[in-house]
Amino acid sequence: MRVCTLALFLTFAFVRLAFAQTTEQGRGCSTEAYLEVLKRQDPGFEERSLRTQQAVQQLMRQRPAGQAMQQATITIPVVFHVVYKTGSENISDTQVLSQLAVLNEDFRRLNADTTNTPDYFRSFAADTRIEFCLAMVDPNGNPTSGITRTLTNKESFSYFSDQIKSTANGGLDAWDTKQYLNIWIGNLGTSSIGYASSPSALPDRDGVVLHYRTVGAAPFNNSLWAYNRGRTATHEVGHWLGLKHIWGNGMTCNDTDDIDDTPNQLTQTDGCPDGIEVSCDNGPYGNMWQNYMDYSDDACMSLFTKGQAAYMQGILQSARGYMFESTACTGELRSRFSTAQPQDTLLAPGDQVQFLGSFAGFKPTQWQWEFEGAHRPLPQPRTPPSGITGRAGTASPSPLPMRTRATPSPKRSIST
Repeated sequence: MRVCTLALFLTFAFVRLAFAQTTEQGRGCSTEAYLEVLKRQDPGFEERSLRTQQAVQQLMRQRPAGQAMQQATITIPVVFHVVYKTGSENISDTQVLSQLAVLNEDFRRLNADTTNTPDYFRSFAADTRIEFCLAMVDPNGNPTSGITRTLTNKESFSYFSDQIKSTANGGLDAWDTKQYLNIWIGNLGTSSIGYASSPSALPDRDGVVLHYRTVGAAPFNNSLWAYNRGRTATHEVGHWLGLKHIWGNGMTCNDTDDIDDTPNQLTQTDGCPDGIEVSCDNGPYGNMWQNYMDYSDDACMSLFTKGQAAYMQGILQSARGYMFESTACTGELRSRFSTAQPQDTLLAPGDQVQFLGSFAGFKPTQWQWEFEGAHRPLPQPRTPPSGITGRAGTASPSPLPMRTRATPSPKRSIST
């Protein structure tokens, strides 16, 4: 009995120490360090980052003062990749869904703790008009739950190697980053609780990474530490949409987060302050430590500002504008076609033209082609080979030279 009791005590002490190591050093967001890694590894990263910032700033200058940049709500498709070695790392679907709910509440300012935003900051708080949905179709056009699970032999992952995003290195390759926000969930050890790429990252590095203990909120997240309400994801998705930490990238009063309505702030906030904390002559109300882009405990965060919302909307209209076209959550099927040879748009009598069909969304099970002005249509229906692009066949035009047009009409059979 003594041996069992001692073993239990030591196990409990080790777990508390692991939590304490991360908690003592603050939130442990590794995004700034990760972006430095990308700068060293990707020669074009800094130039793309500069172009992204210039494009967003131009959009923000063009909007009338005080008016939100994007009035319509945009929904971002999300796929969660759970990468685990132990049972505790293989978190439940309900915990993942809890995280999705937190993202939607925080970005739409529907979170229950909006009342914790002080009166003097409430006029700055914003509904960003950004929402998140769980993907229902995978990159191959097949139905998905929006949650993948990968068993790994890795004890933990780090931002430096970024191996959690690589199937060959014990993680999982990203799904098409122009269709999905990829969020990896795994064990990041005791030195980091999350990191994110910026809008200028290359596709294979694009996305958000979360420590599995930060995912979701109670009662689904029962981790006994300060980051158990899902706000790490809110913070990191803010980075993915271009936001910096609220104090900027340094620790002087000359640094900036490039957002006009966030107070100038010397450095990060750790823990949960009791009241106003002044720095950089930002009185009388001081630091906005309730902001999602600070380092405060999850329970103390409650807002994005209108300026931050406008910046994220600007990113979604420029560097991440492709998200408007994603079909990952809609369940619709879009089809396109093109000629195999670009010069085949104008034909002479007797010529043949080969068309290539492609789709977005659910994978079609049949293709029906209709040709306007063609002498002999394709056999119908026709199913292209598996994959995104298939060979559609050939057709002979009518005797007179003309521009030949074809409209593919994909069909999908759905069984219930």
